[in-house]
Amino acid sequence: MSDDIFLEVAKFEIGKRAFHIDLGRNYAIVADYEGKVSFIDIFTLAKSEFSEATIPMGGAYDGEFFYVIDNYKREVLKIKNNKVERKLLLEAKPVNIKLINNDLYVVTTDPYRFYLIDRNMFIKKSVELPVHSPLIRNIGTQVFIPLFENYKNNIRLTDLLFLIPNQNSYIINYNNISYPVDVAGYQGVIYFVTYYDGILYKSEFKNQPKVAQFGKYTTKLELYKANIVGNSLMGGIYYYDLSSGQTSVILEEVPISDIAVSPNGEYLYAISHIENKLYIIKNKDIYQDLDTEKYPIAVEAPDNNIVLVLCTDSEELMVIRRFE
Repeated sequence: MSDDIFLEVAKFEIGKRAFHIDLGRNYAIVADYEGKVSFIDIFTLAKSEFSEATIPMGGAYDGEFFYVIDNYKREVLKIKNNKVERKLLLEAKPVNIKLINNDLYVVTTDPYRFYLIDRNMFIKKSVELPVHSPLIRNIGTQVFIPLFENYKNNIRLTDLLFLIPNQNSYIINYNNISYPVDVAGYQGVIYFVTYYDGILYKSEFKNQPKVAQFGKYTTKLELYKANIVGNSLMGGIYYYDLSSGQTSVILEEVPISDIAVSPNGEYLYAISHIENKLYIIKNKDIYQDLDTEKYPIAVEAPDNNIVLVLCTDSEELMVIRRFE
């Protein structure tokens, strides 16, 4: 049996201020905050562009319509064939959008709010958030809104850590935890990590024990082969073994800006914004590494054979394919 090999198959010009990749069905959606949204079919590599938004900051796709948020105009746009079919004006500036459970999840600033919107563009729920909460995380269909900036000048601004909108509930802060940034789940147990401190916590009933240290400046968690895995912008990919409770690290001296796992759980992908590298990892070994364009900031694995890398300084989206 021959080994897999990963090769770049396409590269797309994206725009000057694009910082993350949104995924929807067979599309990668990349918003350049200066006015352009790129829709790229990850299989055919066909690309279209939408330029009617002023400051687009994200998008979603339901198989028929694209949904784009415009931060400047405070709008959610419903788009088909590059034409706006409907607009929804919000009372706040949208900064993030995801399509989960066939509904749109949107978070905003000025003021801080969470909106649950159906695909017909009707608001089903609107929740005021106490602090800046620009992220939307999910474990399958369970959605979490991290109340990210929950501390300021060492003063706690809220006793809440996460909004769980589908349950109309919150995860309460029992352990003076600051800056929650991401969640992962295993066998019904929720784990979450903090940004600046890089501490991995286990969520228990009225108890949130620290279970691992993931360096500092951790931005992402993934479940990979019975491990909770996190990255560190200061260096390293950290593994918390869910069976043994032990922590290990690889690439400890390499700053890692983002990680992703292939849908079949075989490969872990990591990018370094300093080294300009994509690391393809199998278990805890570097299976292959590829040079990227300048300053890779986001990596996604929408398919077992496809890896997407967004490089902000070179203004490009790289498409990398696995060949057996």
